[in-house]
Amino acid sequence: MKTPLNRLPRPLRAAWTLLVCSLPLCLLLGCSSGGEEDHSGHGHEGEGEHSDEGRQDEEGHVELTEQQFRSAGIEVAPAVPGRVSEALTLPGTVAPNADAVLHVTPRVSGQVRSVSKHLGEEVRPGEVLCVIDSVELGDAVADYMRDREMVRAAEETLARERELYEERLTALSTVLEGAVEIQERIYKREEELQKKAVSTVRPLLEADKAFQLSKLERDKQLTELRAGRDLRLLELEVDLRTKRIDLAAAANQLRTLGLDSEAIEALDESSPLLSGEYRVHATGPGVVVNRHVSTGEFVEAGAKLYIIENLASVWFVASAFEEQLQSVRSGQPAHVALDAFPGTTLKGVVSFLDYHVDPTSRSVGVRITLDNEQLQSWPEELPLRPGMFGRAELETTSREASLVLPEAALVHEDQGDYVFVQVKPFVFERRDVAVKAVAGGRVEILSGLEQGEMVAVSGTFLLKSAERQGELGGGHSH
Repeated sequence: MKTPLNRLPRPLRAAWTLLVCSLPLCLLLGCSSGGEEDHSGHGHEGEGEHSDEGRQDEEGHVELTEQQFRSAGIEVAPAVPGRVSEALTLPGTVAPNADAVLHVTPRVSGQVRSVSKHLGEEVRPGEVLCVIDSVELGDAVADYMRDREMVRAAEETLARERELYEERLTALSTVLEGAVEIQERIYKREEELQKKAVSTVRPLLEADKAFQLSKLERDKQLTELRAGRDLRLLELEVDLRTKRIDLAAAANQLRTLGLDSEAIEALDESSPLLSGEYRVHATGPGVVVNRHVSTGEFVEAGAKLYIIENLASVWFVASAFEEQLQSVRSGQPAHVALDAFPGTTLKGVVSFLDYHVDPTSRSVGVRITLDNEQLQSWPEELPLRPGMFGRAELETTSREASLVLPEAALVHEDQGDYVFVQVKPFVFERRDVAVKAVAGGRVEILSGLEQGEMVAVSGTFLLKSAERQGELGGGHSH
């Protein structure tokens, strides 16, 4: 396969040029002496047979067949005016969203029984990360359950005492009311006898005295019993309130150890928490990026067991020098290009400017929030990975430009930039252009094009190869 001249090293290229210039013209054209037919099969007729593979009819022109045009995926777009924004380009790296980083620590000490989540695994809120056997938790659960049973017992005792006193009051009242009724009947009988002059006054007075004494005795005994009841019930209520305070304290202790109210209410003798089984749960979604726990290890309360990062959104932290700060503002549109994904532009906005200037680099951090969604070029989950390097283009001033094209339309060379202009169906002409980069993956055309000219915006690599080699694959001995 032939090697294009411009791909040779410069010394070989110079030697080749001298050799070609020294050869006779007829030899360069592949002619035979005496006008004999070219036995190599590459006479003029052979060149015509290969012209449908893509040829240069004249310098800088590339002609393709319709099939070649379609298979190459070449797209064209007009050079038209448009509104553009000046761009300030800043280097930076992808960083995790610090507001979505979770540090998982246990609230009790104990020995690790099992580990459920490992490095790189995705977790959801509430999932168990590991299980710890904790004596502290077991004791706290046992204290709570004891206090809860004591409260129940005190409540039952208070209710039973109240019932018993009501029964005693009812019985005593019945007996005393009966004694009063008897004395009342005796008094009324003596009163009737007195009216009939059958009895003297003395028995009537004694009967009245006995009747009054029976009522006083009734009121006295009932009052004493009620007073005794109130004192006893008050003591029981104080004891119950004390036990309820102890129960609330025990419940609060469990909450500080990570149990919620629902879990506390569900505690019973069959609960694994009673034996000290402490389950460490994920409090939010994310990916395990760090793990400092192993089965059988003894961990202290507050030890950092896991770091979980929610990478659904990430930060691109760019660096702006002091003299660039006047062009940077919060809420400013930004276009981020990462080295890992050439040709892919991510849209975001400036969400924060650091308040401190780095004393070494004299730069300020510029935070751009990006949604970490799947990319066509790399259909992996959460493709934006912390540490990736790239550049951010911040839109500064906006203005109208005479001609605008996608940056993908440009072909870059040491001598300058050029594009391929469609002059006929499936025929393209190389055109040198002067451009100025603007934001959003576009360029402003300063010279070299007229408004409305159709320019190839994709497939330029194949057009460049055809323009250099004079064919698009398969021709001659390719």
